[in-house]
Amino acid sequence: MDAEPTEAMSIAGDGTWGWVYAFANGSEAVDVTYSDIPGPWVYSVEGRMVAGKPAITRLSIVPRDPEKPEAITRETVRRAPTGTILGRVKSALRTKWNNKVGDLYAQARIQSVKVGRSWPAGHFVQVAWFAIDAELTGRAPRQVIQDTWGVSGITASRWLARARTLGYLPDYPLTPIQGRPHGYDYVAATRILEEQIVRKVLREGLTPTSDPATVRSELWEVLHRTILDNSKEAVRLRTELFTTTLVQLAEDCPDEQIQTAAQHLRDRIAQAPR
Repeated sequence: MDAEPTEAMSIAGDGTWGWVYAFANGSEAVDVTYSDIPGPWVYSVEGRMVAGKPAITRLSIVPRDPEKPEAITRETVRRAPTGTILGRVKSALRTKWNNKVGDLYAQARIQSVKVGRSWPAGHFVQVAWFAIDAELTGRAPRQVIQDTWGVSGITASRWLARARTLGYLPDYPLTPIQGRPHGYDYVAATRILEEQIVRKVLREGLTPTSDPATVRSELWEVLHRTILDNSKEAVRLRTELFTTTLVQLAEDCPDEQIQTAAQHLRDRIAQAPR
């Protein structure tokens, strides 16, 4: 670490705990432990900006059950989800100081990890977000996926194809964003992905028909089932919609009073015991 930190904030959430630090020289760091990743291991990571880019500067692999430790082998190290962890750290390091705790907690919920032989749908939502953001910033999506997860070009192409098949990627080319403030691409990428998810829900929930009354009826059923219902999935979706809206208000609301209140509420939610 640099000299003693001048500021520090703690984070404690579902399987995520640690600190974010600010130093007198203007540098910042995150020091977080993740126990939400499936398997016998808990991962402790330090992230910093290195040569102007977010990076993992320390990674520890610790037995989940100290009383029954397992041997750390070459395969253990190879299978460590460094791509997912780096994605979480990158997001936090790029976020404004007051928003870092909330971002770390949000990313721990968003960034998924492979379980068994299959990736959950949430993984391909994440792949789609990085691919959309890459296009908006004039980068090659496949290369960004390779760099983010540390996978081969073949794997990156396969993931992109799967994300497109699932309906998370638009079927039209995106124009790179120019002349916008730093970080605007994050907001735009999130908005585009949300629109794709809504289209996917409507496309899969509505049957082909030319009857407007039937369409309205089916649309209401889809909305009720996916958002307004009391099912676990509907509650989860409402929570994610609320979290996304809160993040947008905290970072981009033109009303300074509302923005400050949103930042405060988000940080309080992130630090609340669960």
